[in-house]
Amino acid sequence: MAPVRLSGPLGFFLIALAFVLGLSASREISVRADAQDVVRLVDGTAVNLATPSFLVKGRRYAFTWAGGGPPQTYSVKDIRSDGWILVEVADEITRPDLYIPGEFPLRWLHVGLAVSVQEMRPLP
Repeated sequence: MAPVRLSGPLGFFLIALAFVLGLSASREISVRADAQDVVRLVDGTAVNLATPSFLVKGRRYAFTWAGGGPPQTYSVKDIRSDGWILVEVADEITRPDLYIPGEFPLRWLHVGLAVSVQEMRPLP
């Protein structure tokens, strides 16, 4: 049987392919976790953005959010000290004809995410 001689681009390609296949076959490593390994989480720091002191329960405020768009007006129903406030859903997006007056849906918002907060005049 005569020896096979590889030359040109096809020969280079076949030699490179054999090298890559041989390299990948020799690098198979089995990784297992030891039964005695213990993972511990390090205590982190909690970031707490306090509620601004000017917010008053029962008043209306226009909130502008970082995502852009026009301000949304909310009536504040409850205030927590950690930045969360309970509000009635924004006046601009509520269809009053779908709700009984005084029973609008509520949601919690974090004041620290607002770009600006402006007090609004009371409703007549």
